[in-house]
Amino acid sequence: MSHKWVFEALVQNEKDGIGLIAYALYKHKKHVLAQSLRSNGEAEHYIQEQVKIFHDQTLQNNSLNDYRIKAEQYLSEVYDQLENDIKSKYEEKEKQLKQAHESREAQTKKECETKIKKEKREFIKSVQEYERSNKNFLSIFWAWLISGIPGVIASFIITAFVIGSTVLLVPQEKRKEVFASLAAEYIGIENNQPKAK
Repeated sequence: MSHKWVFEALVQNEKDGIGLIAYALYKHKKHVLAQSLRSNGEAEHYIQEQVKIFHDQTLQNNSLNDYRIKAEQYLSEVYDQLENDIKSKYEEKEKQLKQAHESREAQTKKECETKIKKEKREFIKSVQEYERSNKNFLSIFWAWLISGIPGVIASFIITAFVIGSTVLLVPQEKRKEVFASLAAEYIGIENNQPKAK
């Protein structure tokens, strides 16, 4: 029987990743066998014989396909692990970005609300200042009349105006009499002239 190499039987070409991994698994199993025999104190020529038997049995028993299946499983596990690692890193990054976005959004919202309140206060203040500086005399006078504090003064002025116009409208000879009766009624001044008997 001509010597056959396990590498040539497992690996189809240089791009056959499964074949390369299958050969590495074969070499690992062969190495474990040799190490086990050495640790049991076996002689080196015996170890070499057992390794050759292992090699020949691998080729004869058609266990090469088992190595390819194990290589596919190994690659599948590696891909799954890589996918899980990438997915967890992506999810973590997405979570961080989402938290950062929410934080920035909350900060921006708070800043906007603060600016809106400030602008509102400034607008109201400027409107009030504008109203104060651009009031005409009539509106100032009207505000003064209805403010409550000068109400007493306003009622006195109006009363004096009514009394004055009433006195002016009465004929000259009755003015003294009307004025005396109004003074007696509103101010409390009595006419001290003696009454005719």
